[in-house]
Amino acid sequence: MEPLAWQDSLFGSDPGREPLSFEGLRHEPLDDRSWIDVVEGWLPDHAALFDELQQTAPWAQRTRRMWEDEVLEPRLVAVYGDVADLPPSLELLRATLSSRYDVAIDSCLVNLYRDGNDAVAWHGDTVRKVLDLPLVFTVSLGARRQFLLRRVEGGPVVRGYTPGEGDLVVMGGRTQHEWVHTVPRDRRASGARMSVTFRHSRPVGTRR
Repeated sequence: MEPLAWQDSLFGSDPGREPLSFEGLRHEPLDDRSWIDVVEGWLPDHAALFDELQQTAPWAQRTRRMWEDEVLEPRLVAVYGDVADLPPSLELLRATLSSRYDVAIDSCLVNLYRDGNDAVAWHGDTVRKVLDLPLVFTVSLGARRQFLLRRVEGGPVVRGYTPGEGDLVVMGGRTQHEWVHTVPRDRRASGARMSVTFRHSRPVGTRR
């Protein structure tokens, strides 16, 4: 893959920040059943992981059916279906989150939004089909992009974030069932973004 353009001034690490610390965690209820956890700058040295994954992850561009046609999804995706195959850098994130939230994270998917034209439409993660209260963990690397939420039945955007530069966002409770989220196209995007997303297939509290 050709290196993507990015600016060190935006993507540089914060040497004074303790990596993978939950000290600054904000717990934000969406309603009485759904919630978001946010830790800004959770991975200070996100630039190094961005560069590593850009060069080594198993990138592919998937297709999806739209009406009668197969169209390319507007982003690249790297799937680690077996966490035994994770590189050490991703395994450290997985193990830290599994321990904190008492859950057996067993899959990892990385989305690469190459520029502001890449996006993902409104959706709830498919883990909702097998779990009543799934947790979805996303670590954002690189440029900041909008991350919006609204209720599953439609209506206006209720909550918005601009994660990037190592931020952690955790969606929990009934969020995947009763809310949908999107990363919309954004011509103002300052560069490429990766979202490293971890999921689990067994209920919380069954980490071992």
